[in-house]
Amino acid sequence: MNEQYKNRTPARNQKNPRLSKIQIAIIIVGALVFAVAASFAGYLIYENALYQQALRNYPVAYSELILQFAEQYDLDPYLVQSVMRCESSNDPGAVSDAGAIGLMQIMPDTATWIAHKLDLDDVYTQDMLYLPETSIEFGCWYLHFLSGRFNGNVKEIVAAYNAGHGSVEDWLADPRFSENGVLVTIPFEQTARYYEKVMEAYENYTTLYPDLFTVTADQTSVAAE
Repeated sequence: MNEQYKNRTPARNQKNPRLSKIQIAIIIVGALVFAVAASFAGYLIYENALYQQALRNYPVAYSELILQFAEQYDLDPYLVQSVMRCESSNDPGAVSDAGAIGLMQIMPDTATWIAHKLDLDDVYTQDMLYLPETSIEFGCWYLHFLSGRFNGNVKEIVAAYNAGHGSVEDWLADPRFSENGVLVTIPFEQTARYYEKVMEAYENYTTLYPDLFTVTADQTSVAAE
């Protein structure tokens, strides 16, 4: 045997340093904390994205005019804002295929009738429907009129705003659609969808902007339905 190998001291088995149980536990806990923190941060980013999208989908407009006329006509201003958003997307220049005009999408014949009720015959012109103050006041007056006609029932008020109060009165007289004098089913698909859209808008506006309006106890409110 070669002397250099013969005289060499055999290397001892080198043991790899092992982590203690405490160190392993610390690493696992740290990894879990990191994972939870990353997940929570991702959740916050996602929630913020949803919130920003909701703000874009449900913007507020003419809130001072809405509050002014909602108070004047004993209405929930959130309901007025919700109707306005669904009617015109808050666009004062909106004109529907049927000819409804302005923020609250008032039909010209209905507007002439409302102007008469408000003693505005001498000054009213159809072009005034493009003015936010006129459209919002006329819309609030009409919602107030419907509220009185349907005892403050929001479902019936909103349905009548879309389909006309005569249609809702016919549905209330039909046991297929009403129960104990209260509208249960909206038979017109378009009006049923409209009602759902307004209620969805109402939920979003009251959630996104809880301090935008102050609703007094005597105002027509969705909560009172």
